[in-house]
Amino acid sequence: MTAHVVYDSGALIAVERGSAKFRYLHRTWRAAGITPVVPGPVLAQVWRGGARQYALAEFLKQCRVHVAYTVDDYRRAGWMLGHADLPNKQRPDAVDALVVLTAVLHHTDTVVTSDPADVAACAATLDWKLDPVVV
Repeated sequence: MTAHVVYDSGALIAVERGSAKFRYLHRTWRAAGITPVVPGPVLAQVWRGGARQYALAEFLKQCRVHVAYTVDDYRRAGWMLGHADLPNKQRPDAVDALVVLTAVLHHTDTVVTSDPADVAACAATLDWKLDPVVV
């Protein structure tokens, strides 16, 4: 079993919406000793501040926020976007690539996401098998 799980913005939005399913998964992983990791860019994508995000602020205290990206990591994420077979519905999202890169850096195949196709396309560029959990 993996020691980490990576959360994308869909996971943090699920917290804000009070998703019982996601909170159950989070508690289960934490009880099993699995550390939830939130990429810093994901936090920036979701955070707006204010009292309405109190629950999210409390939730984040139970997670590790990964901010230690290098210039090479950012280049790798850009390369992933340039080579990913992304769905035509939208433009490439650097945050999706950084979510995958964070999973690679933490040696985990578990990513909680609301964009499984985009995340899988980015992971495929690195030959990294992901086990996306869709929220």
